[in-house]
Amino acid sequence: MSKKKVPTIKEERVLPTPEFLKKHEVIEKPTNKAGERILYVTDQLWIDTYFKKNVINHDQYYVAQKLLALYMSAGRNQKLTANLSDKVIGNNLSNSYDSSEVAMMDFIKLSRLIGKRSFSCIQDVVLHNLSAREWAIKNSRNEKASAEILRLGLDDLEDAFKRLHA
Repeated sequence: MSKKKVPTIKEERVLPTPEFLKKHEVIEKPTNKAGERILYVTDQLWIDTYFKKNVINHDQYYVAQKLLALYMSAGRNQKLTANLSDKVIGNNLSNSYDSSEVAMMDFIKLSRLIGKRSFSCIQDVVLHNLSAREWAIKNSRNEKASAEILRLGLDDLEDAFKRLHA
């Protein structure tokens, strides 16, 4: 029996449309593969836009990225039900705990340290990619003060990260 040659499918590169390029800033970044480059959108999230327009400062942007990374590592973006095991709930953390469980516990602690209203704004803007104005309309808040509420919430989040494991 001779083996049949399987035809290789050549991947075509899809470039962004001119309308997309007018709205977003796109840069090319090199990849690990020799000679290959990828297109990277630098302002796709609202938090990126706020940082670019100097609505928030670098420290606030860093804290927002840190919360987003914690949210992703907790698996909260996957929309599944999770149970905390006895390993994490007890006072003694063994070496066999799941990192997503610990990330979820840290996420819950942060939400409690900040407070319900501040965390609501941060959660909608950073994690669910709503604008601060959209958050204000959704929660019947002042639209003009929404950016200031976001800045204050991110400052509270920075303090909460400092107190998280203290």
